[in-house]
Amino acid sequence: MAKEYDAIHNRLFFLQIIVLAVLLAVYQFSGASEKLAGGLTNRFGEKLWYVTNALYTMVSVFGFAACMFPFSYYSDYVLEHHYELSHESFGEWFADFIKSLIIDLLLATVLFSVIYALLRWLPEWWWLAAAVFYILFAVVISTIAPVVIMPLFHKFEPLAEGELTEAVRRMMEEAGIKVVGVFKWGLEEKTSTANAAFAGFGKTRRIILGDTLLSGYSQEEILAILAHEVGHYKNRDTTRLMITSSLLALLGFFIAHHILTALVGLFELGGIESIASAPIFIFSLFVFSLISMPFANMHSRRREFAADAYAIAAMGSPDSLISAFEKLADQNLSNKEPAAWIEFLLHSHPSISRRIERARQE
Repeated sequence: MAKEYDAIHNRLFFLQIIVLAVLLAVYQFSGASEKLAGGLTNRFGEKLWYVTNALYTMVSVFGFAACMFPFSYYSDYVLEHHYELSHESFGEWFADFIKSLIIDLLLATVLFSVIYALLRWLPEWWWLAAAVFYILFAVVISTIAPVVIMPLFHKFEPLAEGELTEAVRRMMEEAGIKVVGVFKWGLEEKTSTANAAFAGFGKTRRIILGDTLLSGYSQEEILAILAHEVGHYKNRDTTRLMITSSLLALLGFFIAHHILTALVGLFELGGIESIASAPIFIFSLFVFSLISMPFANMHSRRREFAADAYAIAAMGSPDSLISAFEKLADQNLSNKEPAAWIEFLLHSHPSISRRIERARQE
């Protein structure tokens, strides 16, 4: 069943890539993008170009979300219910979808407003400034996510005092990690899947444990999962991720600059600062992300193995981590042995079978 579930999601992923590329091409070359940008410019005038850019972004994001809605509905609602992973009614799921869409609209509007302001003010060097802004923006979102965004979708409450809470605090103290607290993550009312994580950044960093994890896993298994997360901290993987993301953002925006300049000139779409050519800009970043994704994932998989090794050393045995892996894979319908090419292209984490094999060798 897990292999079937995984195969369906993989096929949907590749189909969505094709559909999104076609939508971008149609939006750009049918003249729809230019008509929307031109209409907004006529309405608000050249001096209020930032209003035009913001409204263009909101309308476009909403339009693409509407076009891609069937995929979201089938992937996140139909399949999750078919495989008995979701408990949400359609109304509850749709409410979450709308909330996600509103968040996407706001974030995209801020991001594109700043990037297109930089394209206007720094036409030769915008890509450098955009990369810096993108990284800072990502840090801000990561910082506020557990206190502003995540509570919109799930309930969070401090984990009740007890043996587990004390053991978690002791683990954090020994690792030298400062967190604002340990919180129970209310997943059970929406899903049967289990999860745990470090959320937040800096003063908002916290440990969140899904109630589905708390009810079905032993204390040793939960601690092993957290020890893995501690391993990321001790191995400075957050710093590594920021450096890698910064370099990829810099390269991506640099390549987008040259593609945008070339294609805008080739198709006579005006200056690169015109929001009307945004589909070309998005397509450039989209293609770069697809090309770079396997290499970013390769780096991520190495860091996951290193965090596993830390967890095993911290726990003194691989047994609790292995049993947690087995339970998580079964509960979340994870494909334990995906095809090698699928893992290479799409997976940021090593397969469960490879993680278990490596753990037994530690």
